[in-house]
This record gives sequence, C-alpha cells and structure tokens, in this order.
Amino acid sequence: MVGFVLYACAPKQEANTDKENTTQVETEQKVIKGGVSQDLNARLTAINEKIRGDLKNPDLYIKRSSIYSELSDEVAALEDLNRAFGIDSTYLPTLLAQADFILKRGQITVSMAVLEKAQKLYPESSSVYTKMGEVYLVAKNLEKALKSADEAIRYDKFNAQAYYVKGYTFLEMGDTAKAISSYQTAVEQDPDHFDAFLELGLIHLEMNDPLALDYLKNALKIKPTEKRALYSKGMYEQEHKMYNEAIQTYTDAVKAHPNFREAHHNLGYVHMYYLKLYKEATMYFTRAIKVDPNYYEAIYNRGYCLELMGDIRNSEKDYVLALSINPSYDLAAKGLSRLRGDK
Repeated sequence: MVGFVLYACAPKQEANTDKENTTQVETEQKVIKGGVSQDLNARLTAINEKIRGDLKNPDLYIKRSSIYSELSDEVAALEDLNRAFGIDSTYLPTLLAQADFILKRGQITVSMAVLEKAQKLYPESSSVYTKMGEVYLVAKNLEKALKSADEAIRYDKFNAQAYYVKGYTFLEMGDTAKAISSYQTAVEQDPDHFDAFLELGLIHLEMNDPLALDYLKNALKIKPTEKRALYSKGMYEQEHKMYNEAIQTYTDAVKAHPNFREAHHNLGYVHMYYLKLYKEATMYFTRAIKVDPNYYEAIYNRGYCLELMGDIRNSEKDYVLALSINPSYDLAAKGLSRLRGDK
C-alpha cells in the first residue's frame, strides 16, 4: 500500500460535490484577489469547467493539482491528487504526480517507494525511470541517476526529459562537455524543453560564449517571464555592451516580477556604470532598496551616485547605512573614508 502513504490521513472524497464547487469558486476569487497572473486564473477556470463535465477523469485532477502547486496551495493540490488516486490507485500518471509532489516536500525515501510500486506495475515505463533519475539527483546519488536515465532512454530513445536528467547529472559530475551534449539532445527531442535551453544558456554564459544569448532567447520564447532566464539574458547583454537591450530585458523582468530586487539593482548599475546617468541610476537603486531594505550593495551604489552628483551629506548617510548592515563591506568603508578625507 506504499502508493498512498501520503494520503492515508485524508478521507476520500467524491469529486465535484456542491460543496466542492463552492470551494472552487472561493478559490478562484481568492486567486484573483491575490494578484496571481491572469494566465493561472484562466487555466484554473478552464480546468474547473472541464472537471464539471467529466468527474471521473483523473488526468483533470492531476492537471488542476499542478495549477494549485503553482499557486503555492499545497492543501488543494494534495486534495486533487487524492481524488485522482481514489479514481484509480494504479494509474501511472497519478503515481508519477504523487511521487513528484512528495519529492518537492523533501520526502525522498517515500517518493522513491511510490516509484518502486510504479516500476512493478509498469516495468518498461520510460517515465518511471526518468522520475527515478530525478529523485536520485535530489539525493545526490549520481551513479544511480545516470543509470536510471539510461534505462529510461533504453525504453524510449526520444525521451527528452531523460536526456535532461543525464545532462544535469553530468554537470554535477563536472563533465561540462557531456552535459552540453545531453541538453542539446533534449531540445532536439523536445523543442519546448525550457529547462534544457536555460541550462545550455547558463553554461555558455559561464563560458562567455555568444551561444548563451541564443539559448536564453529560445528559453524565453517558451517562458517569456521566467526570472532566471530574464536575469541571465540581461547579464549577458550588460557584459557585452548591449546596454539598450539589457535595459529592456531588466525592465521586462521587473514588470513580470515587481519585487525582483536584482533586476532593479542592475537597471541602476547599467545607468550608473555604463551610461553615467546618475539621477536615473539613483531611482533604480532606491527601488531595489524598497524591495529589500538590507540590500547593502544597492545602498552603497546609490550613495556612490549621490557622491558623483555632489550630494555628499546623503552619500555619507548611505555609506554609513551600508556599513551598519555589513560592517565588513569594504567599498562602503572606502567611500566613507574618501568623503571624510581620511588618509
């Protein structure tokens, strides 16, 4: 009975009762009020409508569980997985979703137990071995992760996620060349594999290779507002003197993620360091500080802009504030010494 260890404490429920319909409406209203993206709201509304018309379809509950997970509503996500499990406790997608949910909660052993049950039921399932590889990766058992990915590919040579697992495993092993090769195979098999494109972009960014920009652009075609992809693309553009492009990318990032402090900071940095537009830079640094009042790098950089504009009094305040947060921050100490004429 390992497959439903996580669910044993929760009573089974008939799908889509009147009470559940009311709960769904309340949840949708809560989501809209909470300011979650319109895309998630639309997806939740659409899947609710489909469930009303097909109450015994486990795939619909699995999909809605995934949406609830994106909304950080673990209780609702768990309830939907429980409903799917109640419909068919041996259904492979339910077992995989269950293992994934448990893994994200840090229960590696329990997640693997669910997958071992799935393996007994579906001994030639490429998806099961792929998920096992992911669990072994989290457990830092790289040899078993690689072996599981290879087994997944043995049963399905077009399994993009299995190649991605191999790529990540090779990267953890320090073999960048094999990691790149596996990630490239992943995107060849699935041109919409965001994570593989992102990893390729990050690797080539580290190598200062122009291919980084192409990979990151491909990633953003799939997920236009993803934080890491936007930030990495902005960093590449910033470091390669593509200042207008960097400003646009960071602006897109803060539009999608208003509390993205690093993007606010880097907008300030580009305006200060490269464009010498100190007033504009000060505005962006201030926005970063509003997101995180302890962001001492942004506080220092705002102080430096103020110093360059001749506002010594406020510049000194920022240097003192930065040092109060991080007493060992050498740049702020040097700035303060500079203002006070210390020799």
